[in-house]
Amino acid sequence: MGKYDSFRTKTGGGWKQIPANKIAAWVEQNFDFKNRKNGEEYLICDPFDGDTRYRFSINPEKGVCHSWHGDTWAGPVNPKSNRRNCSVVNFVKVYRKCSYREALAELLGATEDLSAFLRPEGRVGASEAKRIVAVALPNGVEILTTSKDPQARALRGWLKSRGYTTEQMEKAELYHLGMDVFWPYFEFEMLIYWQARSRLNKRFAFPPEDIYDAKGEIIGKTEGTKGDFFYGFDNVEPASYVIITEAIFDQNTLYEQCVASGGADLTANQVKKLKILGPRKGIILSPDNDSAGVNSIIRNRQVLKSLGFPIFCSIPPKLKYEEDGVIKHTKDWNEILMKFGLTQKEVRSIHDDNIKRVTVQEVVRLKKMFN
Repeated sequence: MGKYDSFRTKTGGGWKQIPANKIAAWVEQNFDFKNRKNGEEYLICDPFDGDTRYRFSINPEKGVCHSWHGDTWAGPVNPKSNRRNCSVVNFVKVYRKCSYREALAELLGATEDLSAFLRPEGRVGASEAKRIVAVALPNGVEILTTSKDPQARALRGWLKSRGYTTEQMEKAELYHLGMDVFWPYFEFEMLIYWQARSRLNKRFAFPPEDIYDAKGEIIGKTEGTKGDFFYGFDNVEPASYVIITEAIFDQNTLYEQCVASGGADLTANQVKKLKILGPRKGIILSPDNDSAGVNSIIRNRQVLKSLGFPIFCSIPPKLKYEEDGVIKHTKDWNEILMKFGLTQKEVRSIHDDNIKRVTVQEVVRLKKMFN
């Protein structure tokens, strides 16, 4: 058994569904409404459609909502369920343009402890939307920003040195166990993968191949590896644009509309997920400035051409700095932030100013860079 082999499909403490009275109170506070089905459902004017005829229904008991004009507001269709995510939490996220955590806080109130509601195995509360947990965090993990463990304090300081703010740690819903930080991957509010990194030895860890039940018996296999997913998938607004970096620290540095692929070359499954997001304004490839990263732009252009979206690239500049008497050059976006004391906004400005369309001429230029 390895360090993280003791997993369960549900971690201790269970999870909580958002109380119906909290949802009802939020609706009554924020919208003009009507009731139907003996008060079980609230009808409001669809806030995404200019509706004036109360054609958006919210069911507090089930925690779901529905627009009679169609639920395109809820984002892309989940290919596994063939349905859109019409949970009330997702409605608040889209309506307020905020994170899952912020949506929960608005529904529950500022004084409520969000920990139990944030548990990955309970993110979707409606009975008809329950899904089997495909992967679980290890027993004993704690939410990083609220943990009282002295090790958590040290980890928060480390992440701040890498560009994270406390607010970003909260939005990312980071966990920790000892001196290891856990980054959860969510798709359609479901935990589908995680990545951990040790502060002590910089080693990475990922979900084990086997999934255990509460009795410690194997009940299934983890679906996919890091290369099958995008970190930050649920935080990208569909039908817009998307930036793709290699590492999570770079993803957090560029932040808005950004995902991390976990490697230079995109996989077939990642290409399918980009199709789901539908970035009609463009895909921006932003890898490391090394041979593998630059050459991946050329290869990824070929595999992405079939999607029909515009393809761009932005390569981090090689900026010179001295460390321990040795002259070095930056090769990724997070390194630029750390070594030159820049803000995320300043690094993002460098990135955006350097965006180029990946044309035939740009491919020729890229090939010359490392020849």
